[in-house]
Formats: sequence, structure tokens, C-alpha cells
Amino acid sequence: MKRIIFVLTFLIFISCSSKILLNDGYTKVPSNPKVFNNRIYFNKSVLAIIDTNAIYEEFQTNQYNGFEKQQNILARHNYQNSNTVYGVYKFYSNGNINLFYIDRTKPELTAQTFDPALTGWRGVLYTKKNKILGDIFTQTGQMNWQAGIQTYEFSVVGDTLFVELKNLHKYSYVKRKIDPTILNHNTNW
Repeated sequence: MKRIIFVLTFLIFISCSSKILLNDGYTKVPSNPKVFNNRIYFNKSVLAIIDTNAIYEEFQTNQYNGFEKQQNILARHNYQNSNTVYGVYKFYSNGNINLFYIDRTKPELTAQTFDPALTGWRGVLYTKKNKILGDIFTQTGQMNWQAGIQTYEFSVVGDTLFVELKNLHKYSYVKRKIDPTILNHNTNW
């Protein structure tokens, strides 16, 4: 009996931790939808403050060029930063989230840029204890590109989205309206 329980536990663990590599060649996403079990706490009322018809682009604050502090700026316009890749959040009406990374040297935004079947970290939005939270399956470690669930807290003030990770890091994103036809994708995780 103990052997059967061990084998079943092992199989469940393996199936939950299985990952699929997306077409971008490096983004891994979970193959088992049970990874996003907090989706049961999704409340559509949060969509009153989060725009699902727009993207939220990274806004860089406290950036330094050598010892000189740069002005706060949208990451796509920050040509002084040698890192050309910046983050963009996309929220969906079913409570799903994507975190895409875009290269500012390739400014054309296409349907492929925001196609979650091709690229982007996946997650779900939910509420708990009067907070808007999101579980995103993303890179969690520097070694071997480890991937797992990171829980973020979201808040919105006007057109600015604030994303906080465990009281460690707080990031700002600014809403940007773009052609809605390039954002129309199926999110069924």
C-alpha cells in the first residue's frame, strides 16, 4: 500500500511540474492547469480598474548611467540603458495574465508579439484578503533558468499599474492603448 501511495504521489508531482517550451525557444509554461489553482479566487470586479483592452509597459525609475541618475522614463524610450528588453503586462477578461518581454530595438508590435502560444510568462489574477494578487509561472532562479510560481501584488492608480514582489521589489507600468486586433488571443490555461 505504501508503494502505491508513493508511486501515485510521484506521478502527480511529475505531472504538475511538467513544462512545455514555447516557440520563442526559452519560455517554459506549465502543462497542467492545476498549477494555477488560485484562479478559483478570481473576482471580475478587479477588471473595473485593470484595462483588458490595453497593455501596461514598464516604467523605469531610479536608473543610473554610471553614477548619474537618469530621469524616470518608459523603458521603450530609455536609450541610455544598454538592456533593450522591457516588460509588458497583458490582462484578460477571464482572469489570465501574460508577462511579455519586448525588445525596444524592434518597435513594431504585431499579433505574434502578444501571442501567448508563442511567448510570454503565464499567470492568473485573483483576490485574497482585499488584495489583488497574481500567480505567474516565471523564472524563479538564476541557475539553469529555473521556472516556478511567483506571487505578485497588483495595485492601480489612474493609468499606472504597480507590481510588488514580496515587499522586495516594486515595479511601475503605464497603460498604453494599441491596436486591439493584435491583442485578440485565446488564453486557455
